[in-house]
Amino acid sequence: MDSISGVVPFVIASVARSLGADPEALLRDSGVGTLAPPPGDEHIEIARYFEVWRRATELFDPTFPLRVATAFQLEDNEVFGFLAMSCATIGEAFDRTLHYSRIYTVGARYEMQVDEDATRVIWYPWAGDLKHAGYQAAMDYHVADMEKAIRQLGVGSPRPTAVRLVHAAPANATGYAEHYGVAPSFGRPLYELVYPPGLRELPIVSFNSRLRDYFDEECRRVVDKLGGGTSIVGQVRKQLIGAMDGADSSIEAVAKRLGMSARSLQRRLADENTRYNDLLAEVRAEFAKRYLTRGTVSASEVAYLVGFTEPPAFFKAFKRWTGMTPREFQLGARD
Repeated sequence: MDSISGVVPFVIASVARSLGADPEALLRDSGVGTLAPPPGDEHIEIARYFEVWRRATELFDPTFPLRVATAFQLEDNEVFGFLAMSCATIGEAFDRTLHYSRIYTVGARYEMQVDEDATRVIWYPWAGDLKHAGYQAAMDYHVADMEKAIRQLGVGSPRPTAVRLVHAAPANATGYAEHYGVAPSFGRPLYELVYPPGLRELPIVSFNSRLRDYFDEECRRVVDKLGGGTSIVGQVRKQLIGAMDGADSSIEAVAKRLGMSARSLQRRLADENTRYNDLLAEVRAEFAKRYLTRGTVSASEVAYLVGFTEPPAFFKAFKRWTGMTPREFQLGARD
């Protein structure tokens, strides 16, 4: 199934909020939900993603996707982004992240072509209707996001010499030239960024070989986990993530949603050397930390969101998970 990292819609919503829109309504009405941003390896189906963009385009001008690309940081992609930032050259960063591209997107991809007189970065998107406002906005974002990433990574902040977009030009394309540093051409056969020769060899400003090797291994682990997405562990984890907004996360409720009894679910988890309570604690800890880091809800509210009926029980569990109280964790996250 074509999909994209669930982090991206929340960056869209964050930029929409900065422009005066209701971010929760934007996500909810698009079918994405209103949870905290999920881990970078959690995806949403592409139809919902296009719907987020469609609704956003009704609120803002055509340059809104470029604003989102400007706001989106490589760090937002967690291990995937940190891997790119730690590589030695643009070419190495491109090759390594391409190898793990499933972490970011399924069904679309980037490609780097090196010619004698230029280096071309091409975006091969999902199938879609070029006249659909949401699809067009998504394409604008992905080209602009790659340009922003290359500019952020490379020594000297490289800029493209040409930008080519498949869709038709908007009524006012001024913002495009401001973003790219060059006026793009529209109605072209491919979405592509064109750079002078030598882009692949350009050093990365934040190169760190030890971090690169660490994040490469972390990306490999994430991809291995995605590859096991049809396992019962993967299915249960997905159900638990969906329940981290105060929904029922009991084994009975999850088993029912998976079409089996609680006893059968326990037996199948045991076959994969896992226990339900261990998975539940893992997801609760993950989302508790994410909610607390945001700083927009109290520890007692976090307790409810991750499935505790009484805050003291949550406080005790959080201390066991992290060695800190929720308050200590929150203070440390703000340092």
